[in-house]
Amino acid sequence: MITTDGGKGLVEALEVVYPRIPRQHCWAHKTRNVLDKVRRADQEKVKKDLHRVSYAKSRQLAIQAYWSFCQKYRKVYLGAVKSLESEVENLLSFYQVKLSPMERKGRGAQELQKAQEALWRKIRTTNPIERAFREVRRRTRPMGVFVNRNSMERILFAVFFHLNSKGQEVPSLLFTQNA
Repeated sequence: MITTDGGKGLVEALEVVYPRIPRQHCWAHKTRNVLDKVRRADQEKVKKDLHRVSYAKSRQLAIQAYWSFCQKYRKVYLGAVKSLESEVENLLSFYQVKLSPMERKGRGAQELQKAQEALWRKIRTTNPIERAFREVRRRTRPMGVFVNRNSMERILFAVFFHLNSKGQEVPSLLFTQNA
């Protein structure tokens, strides 16, 4: 699965290069787009209803929350509903991703559900990769230039290693060549 911010050029390129890979539209970007079409006074309420879709415990519950959202806001905020409708399938792609057998091993039902939700939290937005890019910029900006390719690779490895090992409930291959 590939998570994108919805930029048309990238989406079109992915359809050509990786036509069979599911695409996840970033919930953070879509939420901002939907809220742009809502009066400021109503944005908190609408955002909570969007979160009922994006943070649902299953795809089926997300679809129910989506239909409730559409029914509730179609007359008042048609543009917001149309924005959500245009990407709903790609917004729910993350539900297809399941924990690996290794990650499921030895977990009870409740622990398994929590681990699955933790994984979904990581992949429903582009935030993890954007956070990684910010951290790389923060660490490399004072350096100005790199002496050689190896020095650049060392700093990148250190940043991604740190992000991979930092307080995770589920092991993640998000930032490795094995992803």
